[in-house]
Amino acid sequence: MPVTVRGTHYVHEYLVLPDVCAVIAEVPDGIVLVEQFRPALGRRILELPAGRLRRGEEPVQGARRELAEETGYQAGDLRLISRFYPSVGLSRHKVHLYYTVNPVPGETHWDATEEIEVKIVPVVEVPNLLIEGRAADAKTHLGLVYFLNARGWIMQRGRWRPTELAQPRS
Repeated sequence: MPVTVRGTHYVHEYLVLPDVCAVIAEVPDGIVLVEQFRPALGRRILELPAGRLRRGEEPVQGARRELAEETGYQAGDLRLISRFYPSVGLSRHKVHLYYTVNPVPGETHWDATEEIEVKIVPVVEVPNLLIEGRAADAKTHLGLVYFLNARGWIMQRGRWRPTELAQPRS
């Protein structure tokens, strides 16, 4: 795409990607995450269940579909937490981030290119995922920060700390 900035003309290349949906799924034992191999990193990482929206698909429907495909969990209510651009220098695609509590377990339906391990991470371990970089992709990192903040955790002096608001949910 041709661009002009302060009289300088250049061509800016960017990727055209579909929007993405991601789900923070809370179950009684913690948060549902998926671990899968990412070729760009050359290793497996922990992520929120997520995926690209299909042409014409509403974000909430994509979130429901991706959660079920990757984890087997069927979401009841899905609440929109945020929409954001994860990498505006590279692409204009958005991430639609949703939250659900107590989804119902079921069967996974992985794509042919997916090899996923579903993990339930206790809430008290979530801060360590962030600090140690084990949940390092943008959508997962931001989603878990939103989750901790909503649960009453704060970042203080470089450490995540529960406040008196951080009571276990029953």
